[in-house]
Amino acid sequence: MEVKPLAGLTRTLRVLLKISIAITATAVVTGFYNYYSYANIPPGVDPNETLLPSDVVNSIVGLIQVVLAIILGITFLRWIYRTNKNLRTLSGEQMTFTPGWSVGWYFVPIANLFKPYQAMKEIWHISHKNESTTYSLVGWWWCLWIVSNFPVDSYIASTMAFIVSDGLNVILNIVALMLVTRIGMAYSKNIVEPTGVAHGDSADAPLSPTEIVRSGEF
Repeated sequence: MEVKPLAGLTRTLRVLLKISIAITATAVVTGFYNYYSYANIPPGVDPNETLLPSDVVNSIVGLIQVVLAIILGITFLRWIYRTNKNLRTLSGEQMTFTPGWSVGWYFVPIANLFKPYQAMKEIWHISHKNESTTYSLVGWWWCLWIVSNFPVDSYIASTMAFIVSDGLNVILNIVALMLVTRIGMAYSKNIVEPTGVAHGDSADAPLSPTEIVRSGEF
């Protein structure tokens, strides 16, 4: 297998997670602003017929969140794929999940409730080679992922529901940042990449989910 450097992609992912934390925290604040604005609409004014400044602010922040979520999601999947692939090639350890399926399971109904967690747990284990460690951070990350993706706003169409959802996403991104950082540190400590791959990150082209799955070893 061809080995591409992990450090640069890890740095990019960490930066995106930090930006996401900041934007999502901003969304929580603007959500409270929107809640306050509607709670103080003068009597006799129909809120359904009124465009408040808080609506404009929320729309802008929401659009930024959508764009960032797409970029972050693709980068996170690329990071999982590359980490798995490099560990399979360089660690000397037998791994259950292939690079393709470590990403592909996210798109398989029912299985996506537990398989991605198992794949990340394996990445954590192999990257922490010969180290005594627990999987609590992986567990917290996956629990928050499941809870934050539960479509609360689909059932409760209220500003408060969006505030709660954004709040959970802030916590999820913080834990994800910790997870990526810990795995990146363990990888750099325990895995030796071949000479000559240290500066190859900039030439990488983003892979679509379909390309990632197809390129895995099944």
